[in-house]
Amino acid sequence: MSTSSISKAQQNQEPKRHLGFIDIVFLSMGSQSPFLSILTYGVEAFIIAGFLAPIAIILGTLLVLLNGLVVYELSKRFTKAGGYYTYAFYSLTKRLGFETGWLYVLYSTTYGVAYIFGTTYILYHILGINPWIVGLGLLSIASFFAIMGIKISTKYAVFTSLLEIGIMTTLALVFLSSTGFHFYNPLSFHVNLGTLAYAILFGSSIPTGYGAIAPVSGEAKDARKTISRAIITVILLGGLLAAFDIYAIGDHLLFYNISANNVDILHLIENRFGLITFIFVLFAAINDGILGSLGFIIATSRTIFAMSYTNLLPKVFSKFENYKGPTNAVILSVILYFITSLFGLYLINNPFVAFGVLGAIALFSSLFVHVAANFSLIKISIKKFRKRLFQIIVGISAVTFSIFELINSLSSASPIEVYIFMSFIIIGFLVAETLSMMEEESEQEE
Repeated sequence: MSTSSISKAQQNQEPKRHLGFIDIVFLSMGSQSPFLSILTYGVEAFIIAGFLAPIAIILGTLLVLLNGLVVYELSKRFTKAGGYYTYAFYSLTKRLGFETGWLYVLYSTTYGVAYIFGTTYILYHILGINPWIVGLGLLSIASFFAIMGIKISTKYAVFTSLLEIGIMTTLALVFLSSTGFHFYNPLSFHVNLGTLAYAILFGSSIPTGYGAIAPVSGEAKDARKTISRAIITVILLGGLLAAFDIYAIGDHLLFYNISANNVDILHLIENRFGLITFIFVLFAAINDGILGSLGFIIATSRTIFAMSYTNLLPKVFSKFENYKGPTNAVILSVILYFITSLFGLYLINNPFVAFGVLGAIALFSSLFVHVAANFSLIKISIKKFRKRLFQIIVGISAVTFSIFELINSLSSASPIEVYIFMSFIIIGFLVAETLSMMEEESEQEE
């Protein structure tokens, strides 16, 4: 077979299904970056809501679970690669499919790079290492794993995620034991509704790493069962473990009358529990920067692949190699991540501020993408109203909760975050409309 024939076959090739339940669960847990999420999104939730933060994280987990139930149902009906893009493309319209894919690429890119900046801030703050070296170094490692292929990436994710879950559980128990297991009541603290909604937004970002699962549906064994079960497992495990850790930290701060506003969690761990504990925690934070960006580079590339496969992006990105993945789509994803990282490092001097800006944009985009998924479920369920009443109730509830959360959190966000998010929505609709017009003109000429 000639080289051109092989290349053409690879471009038309469906992904090989080789990922099991364990692979997908721990790849997604890695995408959540569990411990780094506590040090970044968890700390943000704590800064916003104070000692009510554990409740905000639990409510955020419920929001994610509600949206996760929608994806749970959709994943049993659509098993091709692409996730949210595929759901909207086949159940709504091509234009909404493109817009959903477009916003998913924005979400996954900014979310993955936000974790890079989270780790960058930690290493700069604790060890004084130049943010450019840390940020680009971590992204280079994640990009290497992504280019090497998903099989190698999942093996790395399984081992390191298991180790990290053990570290997080141990750390929470150590914090609680330091107070003699005296527990506080977070419901005794109060904030206004807008503030709580904004804290919930950051709380929901911790288990929202499950958003990296759906795009790899096309490579999962028995995707209908594997993907749906993995989604629920990852949301509950990630969200509740994070809430447990944040509660334990808050319990320690209250017991010893330490101000929550100026606390440095990493230095607190080092001072209270010794150098060995600190080293393990620092390892978890560094590992999360790699895993978080790696999981979302993979998810971004699968969405780009699906958009290319359905002719909404150039065909060159639909080239697929078994056990490696959509190689050209991965390279494009890596380029997008480097561009976003370079802009963040150059335009925003403070890596923690860069994390906050990108994290907020990612979460707004995530809510938009999930609203599209919610409408997809309502659309395909409405025809059989009585048989699919549960799915319709879940879809409507998720739409209501997501829109409420989006509107209330936008009111508390900074203008630059809102401008970037809204600009991408408008640009996406313009591109989708242009593609639709070009397709109509092509059909008329034929």
